[in-house]
Amino acid sequence: MSKPVRLPAELNTCVNAFLAQANELHKGNPYDAISASMLYAAARYNVHGFVNQDGEANFSRADFVTYMVDLYRRMLEEQIDVLGSASKESAK
Repeated sequence: MSKPVRLPAELNTCVNAFLAQANELHKGNPYDAISASMLYAAARYNVHGFVNQDGEANFSRADFVTYMVDLYRRMLEEQIDVLGSASKESAK
């Protein structure tokens, strides 16, 4: 099992704002389009940060990609565990 990803509590407000906007956009767009848009936006934002913080001076492109893919995988698996458990509990 991978190490959980811990966000500071104040960032939950930010996460919830993104999710609220995604849910609003989903009213007029297919789920797959919203999901892909969020992933694309995350990629653009993270690369923007990497480039503007002179990330290549500290990490190779390959190391940055490996780190980000691992981070996303951990977040994804954590949410499957959390939401999967919640879904099973609500079905009881």
